Amino acid sequence: MRVLVSLMLLVGLSGCTSNVVMSGRQVSNIDPDAIITPESRIKVENMEVGDPLTNKRYIENVIQAFHSRGYHNIGANLTKPDVIARFSLTNQQQVKKVEQPIYRERVTGHTTSCYSTGADKHRCDTNVYTMPHLVGYETLEQSVLEAKMTLKLIDTQNHLLLQSTSFVTHPTCSRWKLYEFLVQHSIAQLDFKHPMDKPFNVEMPEDYQCSDGN
Repeated sequence: MRVLVSLMLLVGLSGCTSNVVMSGRQVSNIDPDAIITPESRIKVENMEVGDPLTNKRYIENVIQAFHSRGYHNIGANLTKPDVIARFSLTNQQQVKKVEQPIYRERVTGHTTSCYSTGADKHRCDTNVYTMPHLVGYETLEQSVLEAKMTLKLIDTQNHLLLQSTSFVTHPTCSRWKLYEFLVQHSIAQLDFKHPMDKPFNVEMPEDYQCSDGN
């Protein structure tokens, strides 16, 4: 029981959570004269950069993400578009340095109970109570997968209207889950009036699974 209590306290002190946290950054810029509204007709295309099969797989995700923003005149086969949305998804392994807390158990008290065993004999048991105590930090290298999304909006004369680059990292999530998150989050955060440079830390729902096939 003492060990169990110590472990529970250790989890509480270290601030651990079972929820997946997506961490990254999004940077975008826009032509100040650009006019992109929910009434704009937007055609979605893949960039030549990156894996063409991966980019093709997430075309529908891009379309649905724009739908969530209220842009419904959008599709991969749209004729006579006002705007063309070109995107690519890529990934690479990164090594990041992270600080891990170091805990040691510290004695916080004890109790002694004595009882008779008969024939004027006694036996005493002592219970020692400990709690985890933060003694310092250690720096570790951690390999994480970084997924990146590049999105460009151009007009029919191939003039650049908006460019957004966003990335997200996680040590255990699959690239497919990172791409899925990145498409939805990047388009949800797009600013069609002002440039942006914004870091983010998004805590996913408790039942979120970030491995393949979930």
